[in-house]
Amino acid sequence: MIMASHGQLIGDTNRILNRAAVTTALACVSRGDRRCSWPSVPRSPGVVQRRSVVVSPRMPPSVLIIGAGMAGITSGRALEAAGFDVLLLDKGRAVGGRMATRRIGEATFDHGAQHVSVRTASFAQEVEALVRQGTADVWYRSESVTHPERGMENRYAGIGGMRRIPEALGEGLHVTTGIRVNRLSIDADGVAAIAGNEPVATADAVILTPPLPQTLELLAASNVKGGGEVDSLAAVEYDAVLAVMASLGTPPMMVDGHRAFGTGPIGWMADNQQKGVSAVPALTIHSSPEFARTHLDSDPDRWMAELLVAARPFHQSSVVHAAAHRWRFAQPQATIDVGAVTIDAPAPVVLAGEVFAGARVEGAHTSGKAAAQLVMDRVG
Repeated sequence: MIMASHGQLIGDTNRILNRAAVTTALACVSRGDRRCSWPSVPRSPGVVQRRSVVVSPRMPPSVLIIGAGMAGITSGRALEAAGFDVLLLDKGRAVGGRMATRRIGEATFDHGAQHVSVRTASFAQEVEALVRQGTADVWYRSESVTHPERGMENRYAGIGGMRRIPEALGEGLHVTTGIRVNRLSIDADGVAAIAGNEPVATADAVILTPPLPQTLELLAASNVKGGGEVDSLAAVEYDAVLAVMASLGTPPMMVDGHRAFGTGPIGWMADNQQKGVSAVPALTIHSSPEFARTHLDSDPDRWMAELLVAARPFHQSSVVHAAAHRWRFAQPQATIDVGAVTIDAPAPVVLAGEVFAGARVEGAHTSGKAAAQLVMDRVG
């Protein structure tokens, strides 16, 4: 096959291109050129049309990663370092997944994951490097709610927003955003990603990193059964979170810039200006899982108003503008702590994400490394 840059495959040369064209391209390579012109390829099923390709007599194994959050980016870095040709596709407008930062007017909000904590040596090295390069820093310190025996722990945040962390980690990777893959075509020759009715990329293996319900929906649409293992994964449920981003006329009344709630409709609030994310007063409100469960599919204007009323003691009705966001799969209710999972399919299909490694951002990082290793074991 002829490989386009960054893991996208074009098709079978014997089927698509004549021998003269192949000879010309190989002569181009022999002269030391890395990019060689190629004649137009007729569009047909499973073919991605390109006019310029990188031709290599020794093609590295290729891996397609669906999702450019922490798990996908971590997998991509590990595989690229091992010599694989890697392409990440994400349906969102930017990398990061739930490590999301959004700007509304002059206000900037971290409206997904609020901070990062560290418990493993591997992730500690990653975060220390981010701190040294000025991408992240300690936001505050607190005791662990789930493991109080750990004592006080650092809570790290991205400088300029949480999305800065995956952006920095993913620098140099080939990532294409704004592509929603709705089906995979999998056979012994590899995997093709289909968006709408068009093939957008092919590779030798695929890593799926979306939340489990979305991954299982993609596998079902791709006619991948996977046996009892897939059935057991379907039992995992997620808590949702409803997020409100409120621009304020005056700073919110929170001494430490953040607050967690044990009861009521609000689960968490954060002052993005105090955090160093926003130039103007900007409040992020996260609902409790119980509130989200009741209001998830209702009118966002209604639940946004309810959450703003509940938060009134902290913003004193100084709301200038507010926007809402649903995190339908914010947190798995239970985890399957195996690192990553290989699905029975004609070509390597690996599932990854925080649900496979204790949740949290660190769990996604751990799972991404495990998924990369499973692909190396199968393909490398």
